[in-house]
Amino acid sequence: MASPSSPRGLLVDLVTPLKDNREIDGRSLERLLHRVLPHVQAVLIASPHMGEGPKLSPGQREELLGKTLGVIRGQVPILVWVTQDTEQETREALERLSKKVKRGRYPGPVCWVDTPLYYHSNRGLVSHYRRLTSWTEEAWLLHNDPALIDQLALPLKRKNLRTSILKRLVEIEKIQGILYHGSLDRAVHYEKATKARPDFKIYDGEESRFLTHPSVSGVVSAGANLSPRAWFKITDASLNLRGSREDYPDRLEQIWKTGQYLQRLMDLYRSSAVQVIKRVLAETGILESPTCLMKPADLGEKVKAILEEMKRFGDHPK
Repeated sequence: MASPSSPRGLLVDLVTPLKDNREIDGRSLERLLHRVLPHVQAVLIASPHMGEGPKLSPGQREELLGKTLGVIRGQVPILVWVTQDTEQETREALERLSKKVKRGRYPGPVCWVDTPLYYHSNRGLVSHYRRLTSWTEEAWLLHNDPALIDQLALPLKRKNLRTSILKRLVEIEKIQGILYHGSLDRAVHYEKATKARPDFKIYDGEESRFLTHPSVSGVVSAGANLSPRAWFKITDASLNLRGSREDYPDRLEQIWKTGQYLQRLMDLYRSSAVQVIKRVLAETGILESPTCLMKPADLGEKVKAILEEMKRFGDHPK
């Protein structure tokens, strides 16, 4: 079913729990979701970053979605990255995942997330989305990430959605927002391009920028896998999600300390976020295995430092 409006607040960019044999680990996924659900406004799965989406097979994505649907049961919106290497493959993945939702008669909102420039150019993009969105009942979010497109190493390929194209895409009602990575200047241009849709959300994909210049829509957070409560505290303080501003003597100091804590964690996991965060979650017993689909790295000191920071801040799950 389509969400009447896209969520506002903390969106966790969920890691994909894997067994040692690289199959989806349902029990670890359930533990992780139960840890983050009380504190987030939406869960993003199979993303190109924390979810290792480009390396997941179509079958793994479908299994991951099915297991996620079974745990969340409509509590928060589920955002699913559907992008594949080509337009045809993306359409086939969408059809497969959409059938999974329909077969289960899922009661909650599901939203498809797509990085169009991964397989398409800016030219003809509006017509492409008019077709694509007509095939599903669910809402859509765009994903703009120049660093991800740069990894494709394709000459002359544009790395950002053109502002003039976004202005036209906003006219498609089912497209309800964009997960944004990129410069602050471009973010300002995107805000101007979408002003005709007050309900249109621009989520900040840069955690560090959100801490200093929070967007009005929310943040897509890798760190919320580790510290969902702390990230909710910061997001709530920035966006006043609960609608009532709490006021107590040391409130500002606590928020400042929480922000400093999250920044220290980011400094430790930023360069190898998936590997580091999975290792930490495995050390704390949330994941049974730190298995990744990308090349492993020697991260022992970073993992140890993060665990010490979490324990010092009272955020350790044990």
